[in-house]
Amino acid sequence: MKNRIFILLVSAIVFTNAYSQVKIEGEVRSRSELNSGTEAPLTEEQNRAFVTVLRSRLNVIYSQEKVIAKVTVQDTRTFGSVAPGTLATNTTGLYEAWGEYAFTGTFSARLGRQILEYDDKRLFSASNWSNTGNAHDVLLLDYHTDDLRINLVGGWNNPGDNKFERLYDVDKSYKSLLLFWLSKQAGIVNITPVYVNESFQYEHAEGEDFYRHYRNTLGGNILLKEKNSPFSVYATAYYQFGRDNKQNKLNASLLALRADYTIRPSVAVLAGVDYYSGSRNDLAPGYSHTFNKLYGSNHNFNGSMEYWKNPPVQGLWDIYAGVTVRPLRALKINGTFHSFSLVKEHVAIDKKGLGSEFDLTIDYQLAPQVAIQGGWSAYFTTHTTKVVKGVNDTDIKFPQWAYIQVGFKF
Repeated sequence: MKNRIFILLVSAIVFTNAYSQVKIEGEVRSRSELNSGTEAPLTEEQNRAFVTVLRSRLNVIYSQEKVIAKVTVQDTRTFGSVAPGTLATNTTGLYEAWGEYAFTGTFSARLGRQILEYDDKRLFSASNWSNTGNAHDVLLLDYHTDDLRINLVGGWNNPGDNKFERLYDVDKSYKSLLLFWLSKQAGIVNITPVYVNESFQYEHAEGEDFYRHYRNTLGGNILLKEKNSPFSVYATAYYQFGRDNKQNKLNASLLALRADYTIRPSVAVLAGVDYYSGSRNDLAPGYSHTFNKLYGSNHNFNGSMEYWKNPPVQGLWDIYAGVTVRPLRALKINGTFHSFSLVKEHVAIDKKGLGSEFDLTIDYQLAPQVAIQGGWSAYFTTHTTKVVKGVNDTDIKFPQWAYIQVGFKF
């Protein structure tokens, strides 16, 4: 009987593989960090922390002519959070689960929990640095030709399998999402306009019915790059209006400009500036001019120590420059310096300088399946930094951070 079952299973696999393809991929990634003041300075009474986190992913991808489906199971944990001999069940979950059907060679629809990642990953990103990552429960319609791509994304969320309408109050999420994105290549210019509409649900004070407010983000990116040119320019502009997730009437903007120049294959330099609008001290209650970065990558912008992963209420200037060197084919070294300041004055201090940060990152490809990355960062605070971070009345340690990350892919 067991032999018959085995033969049937083997026959089923052979039959399936004749008409379709199943691909299994995986990742095991650990990162050890010495934290002496990331996101905010440590006071003299606080001790540095050494922590190791682990992320494991298993991907199963099925494809057959017009159909593609993907399921990713993910486990995230901190070394030592579970005692030896204990099986943790609350660290494992479903990261991706979607199916896609291609109606034609240029048009397809993808439904399920999936990664949304666009342009330079500023608004929407998989947030790969994070131990959990970002994914959205949406329907994505995709149309593409050689020089044009259009995405239309929609989502409608609930806190559970409701039998009647309940307030949607899931933290850091939206009740509904509508996203339109277009990418057009025209010679050396690539243009990517985008529009994002999110709604957040609230309950009337009297407890009757629900209502929604909408946050809108409109703008786009322009990349100027000739195929054989060592020089490229990337420009970004976004405008936010409507109401934010705190119900404030919103009028905010983000402007960014970055230039990259490859001196030779082993040496490249970059320089750029980010501007996030901010709110004045005397701004009337119920209004905001502070830009929200939505669901983008926190680690890729405004410094690796993530002091300003959420721009201050007063807004943020980030002027930066860096250099990347490849002494070996498998080795890459990057050093970037940031200078930060507020856009508007803080209510408690008239100086805007937020200090500076230096980030050093080293990447080494040990083998095709093994990547090693390490880094060291230091933040040079000012009195304004301490005021904004709420530690102005105490002595602080010199903020610095170091890490080493090892990733295995198979």
